[in-house]
Amino acid sequence: MTELAPQDADMFWRAQYSATDQFALYCFAAERDCAAAEILSALRARADRLPRLHLRVAPARHDLAFPRWCAAPVVDAQFRHHPGPQSWDDCRAAVAGLLTDRLDATAHTWRLHLVGPVEGVPRAAGLAWVVVLQVSHALADGRGVADLARALLGPEPVDEPPSPAGPPPGLLAVVGGAVAAPARVAAGMALGIGAWRRSAVDSAAADAAEPGSPATAATVLNRVAGDRRRIDVVVADASALRIDGATVTVSVLARLAEVLGRNLGIDDTTSAVELTVGREPGSDRQRQGRNNFHNAGIRLHPELARAQRVRAIDAQIRAARERDQTAGRRLERRAAAATPAVLRALAVRLTPTDVAPAAVVGATVVSSVHRGPADLTLAGGAVLFTAGFPALSAAHAMTIGVHAIGGVVAVSITTDPDAVDADCLVPLLAAALDG
Repeated sequence: MTELAPQDADMFWRAQYSATDQFALYCFAAERDCAAAEILSALRARADRLPRLHLRVAPARHDLAFPRWCAAPVVDAQFRHHPGPQSWDDCRAAVAGLLTDRLDATAHTWRLHLVGPVEGVPRAAGLAWVVVLQVSHALADGRGVADLARALLGPEPVDEPPSPAGPPPGLLAVVGGAVAAPARVAAGMALGIGAWRRSAVDSAAADAAEPGSPATAATVLNRVAGDRRRIDVVVADASALRIDGATVTVSVLARLAEVLGRNLGIDDTTSAVELTVGREPGSDRQRQGRNNFHNAGIRLHPELARAQRVRAIDAQIRAARERDQTAGRRLERRAAAATPAVLRALAVRLTPTDVAPAAVVGATVVSSVHRGPADLTLAGGAVLFTAGFPALSAAHAMTIGVHAIGGVVAVSITTDPDAVDADCLVPLLAAALDG
């Protein structure tokens, strides 16, 4: 099927109005003298063998049909070297500057940046290379980006079957989309009514077991992000982060609770984050897209002792997964998928990108992905850690990424420096992660 799934089309349309590209950073030890041109040439050869990286998005005229995947050759312009030697601070500043440099997915859906060699990288005994894979959100979600990076940087070259690609949507597709629109609207309305009826029952049962996080007044972090970005990265061992055997995600959230409420003036009763939660493949009846996740409000409970807080956070995440798979929620997603392309695109265009919301379900967004075993290499050098930087938005001037490879975890903080005092916040978060 060459047509973008509805949720992937949404990501494509959103990228036209705000910076939504994903950035996956990987640090490697520089084990031998190897020129940047040699490294980029080897990565180009790997990319040539990955059909997933030979795709672009072709929109339909007036968005009357869903965009389609079309073939796009890999070109040299997709590989950029930011030369060194540089300090780690210089490297972070360079990467931060990339975060608002958006891809044009109608030409190419990804770009690779090589930074370095870099001095002073955490966990590096000497110089290091930094690879940043920039990916359109239409092409992949967080887990998909990790898979792409593994295909590029893994220990063995990967040969893939061809990816779905076809011609751009022509007049027939546009006319077909317009003709089908009334039927799709009717189907969406019928499914929506069923979802509304079922959701009332499902929500009551779910909330009785574990209430979801309600929307609360916006906090000091919920401001429209400007054009500048700052990134900070704290690297730690997963074993040192875990609290009472909890997952790394839960343990980081439990530690984050001690920083947000106490130091940013967020009330204990409303301290919460918006957590991205991945769905299992095949968990829904509708066609699976490349973006398969949902967001859930998670209360951090800073008023509880750490052990109690861990249990409370873990229970909420489990409940959010269960709530997302109720019959009512599934019907809601089927109703949304039935919406004609032109209406979905219009909804994206009408969503304000320059107005902060009055109420939010979380002070910040947290995205957490384990990127597999630490067997990636670059020019003979082993991977040291990996990080990611969830996009800022009109609702969040700070986001947090939790990314692991092997047993090493990087907690990244992305901020608008005009809205958030990272010089104050980052040392406090680093101390909480170390304590």
